[in-house]
Amino acid sequence: MTIRINIGVNKKIGLPEYGSAGGHCNIEIEADNSVLNDAEQFLQRVRDAYEMARQSVEEELTHHRLGNAAGQPSSPGQSNKTPAQPRQEYRNDNSSGSDRYVASDKQQRFIASLVKAVKGLDWKTLDRYCGVRFGKNTSQLTPKEASALIDDLKEAKDGRKVIAA
Repeated sequence: MTIRINIGVNKKIGLPEYGSAGGHCNIEIEADNSVLNDAEQFLQRVRDAYEMARQSVEEELTHHRLGNAAGQPSSPGQSNKTPAQPRQEYRNDNSSGSDRYVASDKQQRFIASLVKAVKGLDWKTLDRYCGVRFGKNTSQLTPKEASALIDDLKEAKDGRKVIAA
């Protein structure tokens, strides 16, 4: 009797301007039932399959990044358009790591569209809300804070949350 061992690896990486690329590899191997009698042999087969899947995903994502950096398509049917370059953003010295930059233009535009969509919400109220929630006004939000605000605004748009200062 044989058993099936299924190993899957998924990985997603962020790209400029809200882009992302993902890789996935799923490996199914069959092994004789006796492999369960030898725990080390079983674990080694699983480790080997996992490592092959992980390497496959890493290679695909590396190929995607290198292909796009050179303006080449990374997969059939993908355009040769060179990806947008991330905009230079001013430093927010009160933060560290990925929070040290202000929200992207795209995030700010999306926030603006959501403000219009939330009944009874104006910029003055939103800035007061941001002051209470984040300790700064809307234009000073980091990408992470802007993402949290977008989630709040979506909930407000759907009537599940009230945005008030």
